[in-house]
Amino acid sequence: MEPEQFKRVQTLAVFIGIAGTVALVIGGIASPQRFLQAYLFGYIAWLSIPLGCLGLLMLHHMVSGRWGYVIQRIFEAGALTLPLMAILFLPILASASKVYPWVADGVHDAGTHEHTWSSYLNLPFFTVRYFVYFGLWSGAAYLLSLWSRRQDETRDPRYTRKLRLLSAPGLLVFVLLVTFASVDWVMSLEPGWSSTIYGFVFVVGEALAALSFAVIVVWMVSAQSPMSEVLTTKHIHFLGNLLLTCVILWAYMAYSQWIIIWSGNLPDENSWYLHRLAPGWNGIALGLIILHFFAPFFLLLGRRVKHSLKFLSAIAGGLLLMRLVDVYWLVMPAFHPSGLEISWLDVVAPFALGGIWISAFVALLKRRSIVPAYDPRFVETAGATEH
Repeated sequence: MEPEQFKRVQTLAVFIGIAGTVALVIGGIASPQRFLQAYLFGYIAWLSIPLGCLGLLMLHHMVSGRWGYVIQRIFEAGALTLPLMAILFLPILASASKVYPWVADGVHDAGTHEHTWSSYLNLPFFTVRYFVYFGLWSGAAYLLSLWSRRQDETRDPRYTRKLRLLSAPGLLVFVLLVTFASVDWVMSLEPGWSSTIYGFVFVVGEALAALSFAVIVVWMVSAQSPMSEVLTTKHIHFLGNLLLTCVILWAYMAYSQWIIIWSGNLPDENSWYLHRLAPGWNGIALGLIILHFFAPFFLLLGRRVKHSLKFLSAIAGGLLLMRLVDVYWLVMPAFHPSGLEISWLDVVAPFALGGIWISAFVALLKRRSIVPAYDPRFVETAGATEH
């Protein structure tokens, strides 16, 4: 399937990716340190979507929810871009000494946790974990896509069982890997600070980003066959409910982390929030509270909104933008704790990496039908005509 919208999106994405990469190279030559900071932010923001796609894909196979039928192929294509994301991480890995203080100084400014951090945060082990993360993520994405394709080709229900058997333990491993990866790539930017709920903040944020992206793609292809033949009001309502759930979970995780640290009132823990409430950063924090939680929360409570794919995709677009802002607020204060400092590279980096990722995503999505053809779990809803 190659609707006209995909051709335009892919062409535009390739152009933005190439132009953005050239601008990033120029910026990297002029200011290597600022380039790496912006690149890390852009990379973590776009990594949210393929990781969220993989997690939600396994959740769908595990529970067989109807909400997943119309977005399963989107999740598969998104998850299959993880090998590309592994390659895009190499500039960060190669320049780790300029990004992470525990590499640059050769010591670990981790307060009372110095011994624990020093045995974990070292470059050889950091590199090994990078290969483990992407090896397992990419392997799971490949198998889930392969078995789904075989199911379409053979109509053999055994592949449905394989998908479920892999997804159940795979989801648990996925959460653990994302937790450790978030510690490695973001939390370790400030090695003196730690939070046991930090990984869950990323897991929920990635799920929200992936689901928001999937809703937008569904809206783009909703008028084309076969999506137009199977998409119903119930599917749209399910997606709206799931978006609302993810919004609530994101707010719950973020608030839980804050209230625990505020209650403890320990200097080593408070410093992380003090950096993110410095001039400029506090405005972004307020914006996240309003636009990442309160506004979408109240909008998604309305039944009419959840029955309109156009309105739902508009909300999803706003949530996707706020995920970008959220990652910026999580990453950049580690480099600029005294106040907000925006560079043109901070704008170019997400555009460049986004152009590369979207062009790869569209290429993968076009290879197969936008909806599963012979999934036995899908047969009971394939004939639905309610819109």
